[in-house]
Amino acid sequence: MNAFPVISVVFPLFNEEKSVYELIGRTVTACKATGACFEIVTVNDGSTDGTYERLVALSKMHPEMRIIDLFRNVGHMAALTAGIHCAKGKAVVIMDGDLQDPPELIPRLFMQWQSGAEVVYGERTHRGEGRFQRAFSNLFYWLLSAMSDAPIPRQAGTFCLLDRRIADMLNACPERQRFFAGLRAYVGGRSISVSYNRPGRKYGASRVGWRGLLRLARTALVSFSKVPLRYASLFSLLSAFILFFTGVTAIVIRLFTDLAIPGWATFTALIGFVGFVQSAVLAIMAEYIAVIFDETKARPLYGIRSEVCDGHLVASCMTREEHVGQCVAV
Repeated sequence: MNAFPVISVVFPLFNEEKSVYELIGRTVTACKATGACFEIVTVNDGSTDGTYERLVALSKMHPEMRIIDLFRNVGHMAALTAGIHCAKGKAVVIMDGDLQDPPELIPRLFMQWQSGAEVVYGERTHRGEGRFQRAFSNLFYWLLSAMSDAPIPRQAGTFCLLDRRIADMLNACPERQRFFAGLRAYVGGRSISVSYNRPGRKYGASRVGWRGLLRLARTALVSFSKVPLRYASLFSLLSAFILFFTGVTAIVIRLFTDLAIPGWATFTALIGFVGFVQSAVLAIMAEYIAVIFDETKARPLYGIRSEVCDGHLVASCMTREEHVGQCVAV
């Protein structure tokens, strides 16, 4: 293992035993094509199959590998964060471990970085998912682009190369409700895209599922946009004026005309409308309060049980707070 790699390739893995041999082989070949020293940081996100054992066996054949073994499954974003914190390279490549992000693109990302780009992200021109999932993805990115405070490129997921300074700034972000593409856009830097076709999964089915996708979409929209909260406030204010003038009109009719008809319909309609406004505003506020609640707990984002290099145990347990994102061998 090179102590001072130029390139770090990071990918989290959860129950990917069928793909790890091909994944590591293709990644090693792609990194060697750059001609630079490199390391491959694999994060075992609490896999329950043979993923970890196969990674250990592969690390004996590829000394460039480092295996970060987490105590439990913490989810894709948290595992990705662990890998970025432990990466040592001057350029950090981030990709998924299911072979939907082709490792063969790494030399192109590296060339753009050598030309001065600080963020080189893969832009998906074609997706291998089903029609419904592609439609959902297009709608999500359209909403996010329209509502986000920071411009987030459409069809750009986690696959990218980050300059060391950008990676360090990402490591400094304390939030636990993380949407990587949004954080990357928030940090900024000189960015350029590299287009590629994203194939479907080669082995097995997606581990994320619709619940995970919806949860990620909610996190992205709530974490990177105050627009829903602003619209809720505006809608509430507009409703208040309408109710105020409705009340004034009712008083005027009652005092100065003989048209007033007593009845419960008006009161029922007003109460229902007020209840609707309160419910809608509270629902949106609840999403933001949920994020605040999670942030204020300040629990460690992940805990590393061990690190394996060349098939040997080299590091002890650590957390982000204890080491501020640094992997220290003992």
